[in-house]
Amino acid sequence: MATSFKLAATVGILSATPLMAADLPARKAEPVEYVRVCSTYGAGFFYIPGTDTCIRVGGRIRYEFQMQTPYTRNDDQTGTRGLGRIYADTRTATEYGLLRAFVRLDVARRNGTIYSGTAARIGTAFTGTSVDYNGTAQTQVVLDRAFIQFGGLTAGRSQSFFGFYQGDLEWVGITAGQSSLNDLTNLLAYTATLGSGFSATVAIEDPVEARNAIATAVTPVPGLAPTYAYTGSGAPDLVALLRYDGSWGAAQLSGALHQVRVGEQTALASGVTPQGFAPSTEYGYALNAGVKFNLPMIASGDALYLQGTYTHGASSYIMGNYFGLGKAAGWGIGGVGNLGMPDAIVAGAAPGDLKLTSIGGVTAAALHYWAPTVRQSLFATYMSIDFGNSAFYAANGFSLAYNGGNPYRDWRYWGIGSNLIWSPVANLDIGAELNYVRAEAGQGGVYSTISTDPRNWVRKTGDQVIARFRIQRDF
Repeated sequence: MATSFKLAATVGILSATPLMAADLPARKAEPVEYVRVCSTYGAGFFYIPGTDTCIRVGGRIRYEFQMQTPYTRNDDQTGTRGLGRIYADTRTATEYGLLRAFVRLDVARRNGTIYSGTAARIGTAFTGTSVDYNGTAQTQVVLDRAFIQFGGLTAGRSQSFFGFYQGDLEWVGITAGQSSLNDLTNLLAYTATLGSGFSATVAIEDPVEARNAIATAVTPVPGLAPTYAYTGSGAPDLVALLRYDGSWGAAQLSGALHQVRVGEQTALASGVTPQGFAPSTEYGYALNAGVKFNLPMIASGDALYLQGTYTHGASSYIMGNYFGLGKAAGWGIGGVGNLGMPDAIVAGAAPGDLKLTSIGGVTAAALHYWAPTVRQSLFATYMSIDFGNSAFYAANGFSLAYNGGNPYRDWRYWGIGSNLIWSPVANLDIGAELNYVRAEAGQGGVYSTISTDPRNWVRKTGDQVIARFRIQRDF
Protein backbone atom coordinates (compact mmCIF):
# COMPACT_ATOMS: atom_id res chain seq x y z
CA MET A 1 0.00 0.00 0.00
CA ALA A 2 2.78 2.40 0.96
CA THR A 3 4.72 1.48 -2.15
CA SER A 4 1.70 2.09 -4.37
CA PHE A 5 1.15 5.51 -2.76
CA LYS A 6 4.77 6.54 -3.38
CA LEU A 7 4.60 5.52 -7.03
CA ALA A 8 1.36 7.39 -7.52
CA ALA A 9 2.80 10.52 -5.92
CA THR A 10 5.93 10.37 -8.07
CA VAL A 11 3.92 9.98 -11.28
CA GLY A 12 1.72 12.90 -10.26
CA ILE A 13 4.68 15.18 -9.65
CA LEU A 14 6.38 14.24 -12.92
CA SER A 15 3.21 14.73 -14.89
CA ALA A 16 2.68 18.12 -13.31
CA THR A 17 6.18 19.40 -14.11
CA PRO A 18 5.41 20.58 -17.66
CA LEU A 19 2.41 22.51 -16.42
CA MET A 20 4.47 24.28 -13.75
CA ALA A 21 7.15 25.31 -16.28
CA ALA A 22 4.53 26.57 -18.66
CA ASP A 23 3.02 28.71 -15.95
CA LEU A 24 6.33 30.64 -15.36
CA PRO A 25 6.50 34.10 -17.00
CA ALA A 26 8.60 34.02 -20.18
CA ARG A 27 11.42 36.62 -20.55
CA LYS A 28 11.53 38.01 -24.06
CA ALA A 29 14.95 38.62 -25.60
CA GLU A 30 15.67 42.34 -26.09
CA PRO A 31 16.46 43.34 -29.66
CA VAL A 32 20.14 43.92 -30.26
CA GLU A 33 20.96 47.38 -31.71
CA TYR A 34 24.31 47.28 -33.41
CA VAL A 35 26.43 50.39 -33.96
CA ARG A 36 25.81 51.59 -37.49
CA VAL A 37 28.30 53.37 -39.72
CA CYS A 38 27.32 56.94 -40.66
CA SER A 39 28.79 57.63 -44.08
CA THR A 40 27.01 60.95 -44.61
CA TYR A 41 29.77 63.07 -43.03
CA GLY A 42 32.85 61.10 -44.04
CA ALA A 43 35.00 58.33 -42.60
CA GLY A 44 34.99 57.58 -38.88
CA PHE A 45 31.42 58.65 -38.07
CA PHE A 46 28.85 56.28 -36.56
CA TYR A 47 25.32 56.65 -35.23
CA ILE A 48 24.87 57.05 -31.50
CA PRO A 49 22.60 54.06 -30.66
CA GLY A 50 18.97 55.06 -30.34
CA THR A 51 19.44 58.44 -32.05
CA ASP A 52 19.79 59.97 -35.50
CA THR A 53 22.99 61.78 -34.43
CA CYS A 54 26.35 60.84 -35.93
CA ILE A 55 29.54 61.12 -33.89
CA ARG A 56 33.24 60.82 -34.50
CA VAL A 57 35.76 60.47 -31.66
CA GLY A 58 39.50 60.86 -32.13
CA GLY A 59 42.70 62.34 -30.85
CA ARG A 60 46.36 63.13 -31.31
CA ILE A 61 49.68 62.28 -29.66
CA ARG A 62 52.69 64.49 -30.40
CA TYR A 63 56.33 64.63 -29.32
CA GLU A 64 58.63 67.55 -30.18
CA PHE A 65 62.29 68.33 -29.56
CA GLN A 66 63.65 71.83 -30.26
CA MET A 67 67.09 73.41 -30.42
CA GLN A 68 67.93 77.08 -30.92
CA THR A 69 70.77 79.55 -30.61
CA PRO A 70 71.64 80.44 -26.99
CA TYR A 71 73.18 83.86 -26.25
CA THR A 72 73.93 83.60 -22.54
CA ARG A 73 74.45 80.81 -20.03
CA ASN A 74 70.91 81.42 -18.76
CA ASP A 75 69.31 80.84 -22.15
CA ASP A 76 67.73 77.47 -22.88
CA GLN A 77 69.30 75.69 -25.84
CA THR A 78 66.97 72.68 -26.03
CA GLY A 79 63.37 71.96 -25.15
CA THR A 80 60.68 69.30 -25.44
CA ARG A 81 56.92 69.04 -25.60
CA GLY A 82 54.57 66.11 -25.14
CA LEU A 83 50.98 66.73 -26.22
CA GLY A 84 47.76 64.75 -25.98
CA ARG A 85 44.49 65.68 -27.70
CA ILE A 86 40.98 64.26 -27.62
CA TYR A 87 37.94 65.45 -29.56
CA ALA A 88 34.33 64.60 -30.30
CA ASP A 89 32.38 65.79 -33.35
CA THR A 90 28.58 65.28 -33.45
CA ARG A 91 26.30 66.07 -36.39
CA THR A 92 22.54 65.86 -36.82
CA ALA A 93 20.48 66.63 -39.91
CA THR A 94 17.46 68.82 -39.08
CA GLU A 95 14.75 70.55 -41.08
CA TYR A 96 16.63 73.82 -40.43
CA GLY A 97 19.96 72.51 -41.65
CA LEU A 98 22.95 70.81 -40.06
CA LEU A 99 23.27 70.87 -36.26
CA ARG A 100 26.87 70.33 -35.21
CA ALA A 101 28.59 70.29 -31.81
CA PHE A 102 32.37 69.98 -31.56
CA VAL A 103 34.74 69.89 -28.58
CA ARG A 104 38.53 69.45 -28.52
CA LEU A 105 40.88 69.47 -25.53
CA ASP A 106 44.70 69.72 -25.62
CA VAL A 107 46.98 68.95 -22.68
CA ALA A 108 50.73 69.46 -23.02
CA ARG A 109 53.93 69.54 -20.99
CA ARG A 110 56.34 72.19 -22.33
CA ASN A 111 59.94 72.56 -21.20
CA GLY A 112 63.02 74.55 -22.15
CA THR A 113 62.94 76.35 -25.47
CA ILE A 114 59.31 75.28 -26.07
CA TYR A 115 58.21 77.01 -22.85
CA SER A 116 55.57 79.54 -23.87
CA GLY A 117 55.52 82.93 -22.21
CA THR A 118 52.41 83.72 -24.23
CA ALA A 119 50.58 80.67 -22.84
CA ALA A 120 51.43 81.76 -19.30
CA ARG A 121 50.43 85.35 -20.04
CA ILE A 122 46.99 84.49 -21.39
CA GLY A 123 46.23 81.94 -18.67
CA THR A 124 46.35 78.62 -20.52
CA ALA A 125 49.49 77.25 -18.84
CA PHE A 126 50.57 76.55 -15.27
CA THR A 127 54.22 77.43 -14.79
CA GLY A 128 56.69 75.93 -12.35
CA THR A 129 57.46 78.27 -9.46
CA SER A 130 60.72 76.99 -8.01
CA VAL A 131 64.08 78.41 -9.03
CA ASP A 132 64.73 75.26 -11.09
CA TYR A 133 61.42 75.34 -13.00
CA ASN A 134 60.31 78.97 -13.19
CA GLY A 135 60.37 80.20 -16.77
CA THR A 136 61.39 76.85 -18.21
CA ALA A 137 58.67 74.27 -17.37
CA GLN A 138 54.89 74.41 -17.65
CA THR A 139 51.79 72.29 -18.10
CA GLN A 140 49.32 73.63 -20.63
CA VAL A 141 45.60 72.83 -20.62
CA VAL A 142 43.68 74.33 -23.53
CA LEU A 143 40.01 74.17 -24.41
CA ASP A 144 40.95 74.33 -28.06
CA ARG A 145 37.43 74.10 -29.47
CA ALA A 146 33.91 74.00 -28.01
CA PHE A 147 31.27 75.31 -30.38
CA ILE A 148 27.79 74.75 -31.76
CA GLN A 149 26.89 75.29 -35.41
CA PHE A 150 23.25 75.51 -36.44
CA GLY A 151 22.55 76.63 -39.96
CA GLY A 152 24.72 79.73 -40.40
CA LEU A 153 25.12 80.32 -36.66
CA THR A 154 28.37 79.56 -34.80
CA ALA A 155 28.55 79.99 -31.02
CA GLY A 156 31.24 78.94 -28.55
CA ARG A 157 35.03 78.82 -28.55
CA SER A 158 36.97 78.55 -31.79
CA GLN A 159 39.48 80.31 -34.00
CA SER A 160 38.82 83.95 -34.76
CA PHE A 161 37.04 84.48 -38.06
CA PHE A 162 39.56 87.21 -38.90
CA GLY A 163 42.41 84.93 -39.94
CA PHE A 164 43.03 83.30 -43.32
CA TYR A 165 46.47 81.71 -43.44
CA GLN A 166 47.06 81.11 -39.73
CA GLY A 167 50.41 79.37 -39.69
CA ASP A 168 48.75 76.29 -41.18
CA LEU A 169 51.97 74.94 -42.71
CA GLU A 170 54.41 75.75 -39.89
CA TRP A 171 55.17 74.55 -36.35
CA VAL A 172 57.04 77.29 -34.47
CA GLY A 173 54.86 80.08 -35.85
CA ILE A 174 57.14 82.82 -37.23
CA THR A 175 54.96 84.45 -39.90
CA ALA A 176 52.92 87.65 -39.86
CA GLY A 177 49.16 87.30 -39.82
CA GLN A 178 46.98 86.03 -37.03
CA SER A 179 48.62 82.90 -35.67
CA SER A 180 46.70 79.67 -35.09
CA LEU A 181 48.85 79.33 -31.96
CA ASN A 182 47.11 82.20 -30.26
CA ASP A 183 43.84 83.12 -31.98
CA LEU A 184 41.31 81.16 -29.92
CA THR A 185 38.40 83.21 -28.66
CA ASN A 186 34.81 83.03 -27.44
CA LEU A 187 32.57 84.17 -30.26
CA LEU A 188 29.10 84.45 -31.73
CA ALA A 189 28.97 84.57 -35.52
CA TYR A 190 26.61 84.26 -38.46
CA THR A 191 27.69 83.17 -41.93
CA ALA A 192 25.50 83.81 -44.96
CA THR A 193 26.01 81.79 -48.14
CA LEU A 194 25.71 84.23 -51.04
CA GLY A 195 26.02 81.77 -53.91
CA SER A 196 28.63 81.19 -56.63
CA GLY A 197 31.21 80.33 -53.95
CA PHE A 198 30.84 83.57 -51.97
CA SER A 199 30.02 83.82 -48.27
CA ALA A 200 29.98 86.62 -45.70
CA THR A 201 30.43 86.44 -41.93
CA VAL A 202 29.82 88.88 -39.10
CA ALA A 203 31.06 87.98 -35.61
CA ILE A 204 31.36 89.44 -32.14
CA GLU A 205 34.46 88.09 -30.39
CA ASP A 206 35.81 88.34 -26.85
CA PRO A 207 38.09 91.42 -26.66
CA VAL A 208 40.17 90.04 -23.78
CA GLU A 209 41.56 87.31 -26.05
CA ALA A 210 42.82 89.97 -28.50
CA ARG A 211 44.76 92.14 -26.07
CA ASN A 212 48.43 92.96 -26.23
CA ALA A 213 50.21 95.12 -23.68
CA ILE A 214 49.73 98.83 -23.03
CA ALA A 215 53.19 100.44 -22.74
CA THR A 216 54.05 103.63 -20.87
CA ALA A 217 56.19 106.59 -21.86
CA VAL A 218 54.62 109.26 -19.62
CA THR A 219 55.19 109.95 -15.91
CA PRO A 220 52.03 111.63 -14.56
CA VAL A 221 53.38 111.80 -11.00
CA PRO A 222 57.03 112.95 -10.72
CA GLY A 223 59.31 110.48 -9.01
CA LEU A 224 57.04 107.47 -9.45
CA ALA A 225 57.24 104.68 -12.01
CA PRO A 226 53.74 104.33 -13.47
CA THR A 227 52.03 101.58 -15.39
CA TYR A 228 48.84 101.40 -17.39
CA ALA A 229 46.88 98.30 -18.33
CA TYR A 230 43.65 97.20 -19.96
CA THR A 231 40.76 97.34 -17.48
CA GLY A 232 37.16 96.40 -18.05
CA SER A 233 35.64 94.95 -21.18
CA GLY A 234 33.72 97.83 -22.63
CA ALA A 235 32.85 96.37 -26.04
CA PRO A 236 33.42 93.11 -27.91
CA ASP A 237 35.63 92.96 -30.97
CA LEU A 238 33.64 93.19 -34.19
CA VAL A 239 34.89 91.01 -37.06
CA ALA A 240 33.54 90.91 -40.61
CA LEU A 241 34.73 89.07 -43.70
CA LEU A 242 33.92 88.28 -47.30
CA ARG A 243 35.20 84.95 -48.62
CA TYR A 244 35.27 83.08 -51.92
CA ASP A 245 35.87 79.33 -52.32
CA GLY A 246 36.32 77.76 -55.72
CA SER A 247 38.01 74.88 -57.49
CA TRP A 248 41.16 76.98 -58.02
CA GLY A 249 41.49 77.95 -54.33
CA ALA A 250 40.10 80.58 -51.97
CA ALA A 251 40.30 84.30 -51.20
CA GLN A 252 39.27 86.37 -48.20
CA LEU A 253 39.00 90.00 -47.10
CA SER A 254 38.50 90.57 -43.37
CA GLY A 255 38.50 93.37 -40.84
CA ALA A 256 38.31 93.74 -37.07
CA LEU A 257 37.48 96.61 -34.70
CA HIS A 258 39.13 96.50 -31.24
CA GLN A 259 38.56 98.77 -28.23
CA VAL A 260 41.70 100.05 -26.45
CA ARG A 261 40.58 101.10 -22.98
CA VAL A 262 42.91 101.50 -20.00
CA GLY A 263 42.31 102.14 -16.33
CA GLU A 264 43.75 104.74 -14.02
CA GLN A 265 47.50 104.93 -13.69
CA THR A 266 49.09 102.82 -10.93
CA ALA A 267 52.43 103.87 -9.43
CA LEU A 268 54.39 100.66 -9.00
CA ALA A 269 57.07 102.17 -6.79
CA SER A 270 54.74 103.16 -3.95
CA GLY A 271 51.50 101.36 -4.67
CA VAL A 272 49.75 104.74 -4.86
CA THR A 273 46.96 105.01 -7.42
CA PRO A 274 46.46 108.66 -8.38
CA GLN A 275 42.88 109.44 -9.39
CA GLY A 276 41.92 110.90 -12.73
CA PHE A 277 44.97 109.78 -14.72
CA ALA A 278 43.26 107.72 -17.42
CA PRO A 279 43.66 108.41 -21.15
CA SER A 280 40.58 108.54 -23.32
CA THR A 281 39.41 105.31 -24.95
CA GLU A 282 40.54 104.67 -28.52
CA TYR A 283 39.54 102.12 -31.15
CA GLY A 284 42.07 100.09 -33.07
CA TYR A 285 41.48 98.05 -36.18
CA ALA A 286 42.96 95.29 -38.31
CA LEU A 287 42.70 94.49 -42.02
CA ASN A 288 43.65 91.28 -43.79
CA ALA A 289 43.69 90.07 -47.41
CA GLY A 290 44.64 86.53 -48.32
CA VAL A 291 44.51 84.18 -51.28
CA LYS A 292 45.16 80.45 -51.66
CA PHE A 293 45.97 78.78 -54.98
CA ASN A 294 45.51 75.04 -55.40
CA LEU A 295 48.31 73.64 -57.58
CA PRO A 296 47.28 70.11 -58.63
CA MET A 297 49.14 70.59 -61.92
CA ILE A 298 52.39 70.29 -59.91
CA ALA A 299 51.31 67.55 -57.49
CA SER A 300 48.11 66.52 -55.77
CA GLY A 301 47.68 68.54 -52.57
CA ASP A 302 50.10 71.34 -53.53
CA ALA A 303 49.07 74.88 -52.57
CA LEU A 304 50.36 78.45 -52.34
CA TYR A 305 49.23 81.06 -49.78
CA LEU A 306 49.77 84.83 -50.08
CA GLN A 307 48.65 87.21 -47.33
CA GLY A 308 48.96 90.83 -46.25
CA THR A 309 47.93 92.20 -42.84
CA TYR A 310 47.81 95.69 -41.32
CA THR A 311 46.90 96.60 -37.74
CA HIS A 312 46.57 99.90 -35.88
CA GLY A 313 46.08 99.42 -32.14
CA ALA A 314 45.18 95.73 -32.55
CA SER A 315 48.57 93.98 -32.59
CA SER A 316 47.40 90.46 -31.76
CA TYR A 317 45.65 90.26 -35.13
CA ILE A 318 49.03 90.25 -36.88
CA MET A 319 51.26 88.45 -34.38
CA GLY A 320 49.97 86.76 -31.25
CA ASN A 321 53.16 84.73 -30.85
CA TYR A 322 55.25 87.11 -28.73
CA PHE A 323 58.94 87.38 -29.55
CA GLY A 324 61.15 85.84 -26.90
CA LEU A 325 63.03 83.35 -29.02
CA GLY A 326 66.09 82.05 -27.24
CA LYS A 327 65.20 83.76 -23.98
CA ALA A 328 63.33 82.56 -20.92
CA ALA A 329 61.52 85.89 -20.67
CA GLY A 330 61.28 89.19 -22.49
CA TRP A 331 60.72 90.08 -26.11
CA GLY A 332 63.67 90.01 -28.38
CA ILE A 333 65.73 88.20 -30.97
CA GLY A 334 69.37 87.62 -30.13
CA GLY A 335 70.80 90.67 -28.39
CA VAL A 336 68.14 93.03 -29.74
CA GLY A 337 65.80 92.94 -26.76
CA ASN A 338 62.54 94.51 -25.70
CA LEU A 339 61.02 94.35 -29.15
CA GLY A 340 57.45 94.54 -27.98
CA MET A 341 54.29 95.02 -29.99
CA PRO A 342 51.96 96.84 -27.58
CA ASP A 343 48.52 97.83 -28.79
CA ALA A 344 49.27 101.38 -27.65
CA ILE A 345 51.72 103.59 -25.77
CA VAL A 346 50.61 106.20 -23.24
CA ALA A 347 52.53 109.36 -24.19
CA GLY A 348 52.25 113.12 -23.80
CA ALA A 349 51.34 115.23 -20.80
CA ALA A 350 49.35 113.68 -17.96
CA PRO A 351 47.01 111.91 -18.04
CA GLY A 352 48.53 110.97 -21.39
CA ASP A 353 47.18 110.01 -24.77
CA LEU A 354 46.92 106.55 -26.28
CA LYS A 355 49.26 106.38 -29.29
CA LEU A 356 48.21 103.31 -31.24
CA THR A 357 50.95 101.09 -32.66
CA SER A 358 50.92 100.47 -36.42
CA ILE A 359 52.14 97.15 -37.82
CA GLY A 360 52.16 95.86 -41.39
CA GLY A 361 53.25 92.46 -42.62
CA VAL A 362 53.23 90.09 -45.59
CA THR A 363 53.50 86.31 -45.69
CA ALA A 364 53.99 83.68 -48.39
CA ALA A 365 53.73 79.93 -47.75
CA ALA A 366 53.81 76.93 -50.09
CA LEU A 367 53.14 73.21 -49.71
CA HIS A 368 54.57 70.58 -52.10
CA TYR A 369 54.22 66.79 -52.16
CA TRP A 370 57.41 65.16 -53.41
CA ALA A 371 55.60 61.82 -53.14
CA PRO A 372 52.27 60.73 -51.62
CA THR A 373 54.11 60.06 -48.35
CA VAL A 374 56.62 62.96 -48.41
CA ARG A 375 55.67 66.65 -48.28
CA GLN A 376 57.51 69.91 -47.65
CA SER A 377 56.46 73.42 -46.65
CA LEU A 378 58.36 76.65 -47.31
CA PHE A 379 57.31 79.97 -45.77
CA ALA A 380 58.66 83.50 -45.48
CA THR A 381 57.50 86.74 -43.85
CA TYR A 382 58.31 90.43 -43.37
CA MET A 383 56.88 92.78 -40.76
CA SER A 384 57.33 96.47 -39.91
CA ILE A 385 56.46 97.95 -36.48
CA ASP A 386 55.96 101.72 -36.13
CA PHE A 387 55.50 103.38 -32.72
CA GLY A 388 55.36 106.96 -34.00
CA ASN A 389 57.42 110.02 -33.05
CA SER A 390 55.37 110.85 -29.96
CA ALA A 391 56.45 107.57 -28.38
CA PHE A 392 60.09 107.77 -29.40
CA TYR A 393 60.61 111.34 -28.18
CA ALA A 394 58.77 110.80 -24.89
CA ALA A 395 60.61 111.62 -21.67
CA ASN A 396 63.07 108.96 -20.53
CA GLY A 397 62.18 109.10 -16.84
CA PHE A 398 60.44 105.74 -16.94
CA SER A 399 62.78 103.97 -19.33
CA LEU A 400 65.41 102.74 -16.85
CA ALA A 401 63.68 99.36 -16.92
CA TYR A 402 64.69 99.21 -20.57
CA ASN A 403 68.47 99.34 -20.04
CA GLY A 404 68.79 103.10 -19.79
CA GLY A 405 67.28 104.28 -23.07
CA ASN A 406 63.89 104.93 -24.55
CA PRO A 407 62.72 101.51 -25.80
CA TYR A 408 60.12 102.68 -28.30
CA ARG A 409 62.09 102.37 -31.50
CA ASP A 410 60.55 101.24 -34.75
CA TRP A 411 61.80 97.84 -35.82
CA ARG A 412 61.70 95.41 -38.70
CA TYR A 413 61.43 91.65 -38.78
CA TRP A 414 62.21 88.93 -41.34
CA GLY A 415 61.67 85.21 -41.10
CA ILE A 416 62.04 82.16 -43.32
CA GLY A 417 61.49 78.49 -42.58
CA SER A 418 60.82 75.06 -44.00
CA ASN A 419 59.73 71.65 -42.78
CA LEU A 420 59.98 68.19 -44.35
CA ILE A 421 57.51 65.48 -43.29
CA TRP A 422 57.43 61.75 -43.97
CA SER A 423 54.17 59.81 -43.46
CA PRO A 424 55.06 56.10 -43.70
CA VAL A 425 51.48 55.14 -42.79
CA ALA A 426 48.27 57.12 -42.76
CA ASN A 427 48.01 59.73 -39.96
CA LEU A 428 51.60 59.27 -38.78
CA ASP A 429 53.97 62.21 -39.37
CA ILE A 430 57.72 62.22 -38.75
CA GLY A 431 59.56 65.38 -39.67
CA ALA A 432 61.84 68.31 -38.93
CA GLU A 433 61.56 72.09 -39.30
CA LEU A 434 64.26 74.77 -39.57
CA ASN A 435 63.58 78.49 -39.06
CA TYR A 436 65.69 81.64 -39.29
CA VAL A 437 64.43 84.97 -37.93
CA ARG A 438 66.08 88.39 -37.86
CA ALA A 439 65.17 91.73 -36.27
CA GLU A 440 66.51 95.23 -36.91
CA ALA A 441 65.96 98.07 -34.43
CA GLY A 442 65.59 101.56 -35.85
CA GLN A 443 66.65 105.01 -34.60
CA GLY A 444 70.17 103.99 -33.61
CA GLY A 445 69.49 100.56 -32.14
CA VAL A 446 68.98 99.40 -28.56
CA TYR A 447 71.22 98.40 -25.68
CA SER A 448 72.20 94.75 -25.93
CA THR A 449 70.43 92.25 -23.69
CA ILE A 450 73.37 89.81 -23.89
CA SER A 451 75.10 89.90 -20.52
CA THR A 452 78.54 89.14 -21.99
CA ASP A 453 78.44 92.24 -24.20
CA PRO A 454 80.24 95.36 -22.90
CA ARG A 455 78.16 97.68 -20.75
CA ASN A 456 75.83 99.94 -22.79
CA TRP A 457 76.73 98.07 -25.94
CA VAL A 458 74.32 99.06 -28.72
CA ARG A 459 72.97 96.49 -31.16
CA LYS A 460 70.89 97.21 -34.24
CA THR A 461 70.33 93.64 -35.44
CA GLY A 462 69.79 90.23 -33.92
CA ASP A 463 69.05 86.84 -35.39
CA GLN A 464 67.99 83.39 -34.26
CA VAL A 465 68.02 79.83 -35.62
CA ILE A 466 65.31 77.43 -34.39
CA ALA A 467 65.18 73.73 -35.31
CA ARG A 468 62.39 71.39 -34.27
CA PHE A 469 61.82 67.62 -34.66
CA ARG A 470 58.32 66.13 -34.45
CA ILE A 471 56.59 62.75 -34.32
CA GLN A 472 52.79 62.92 -34.46
CA ARG A 473 50.02 60.34 -34.63
CA ASP A 474 46.37 61.23 -35.29
CA PHE A 475 43.58 58.74 -34.72
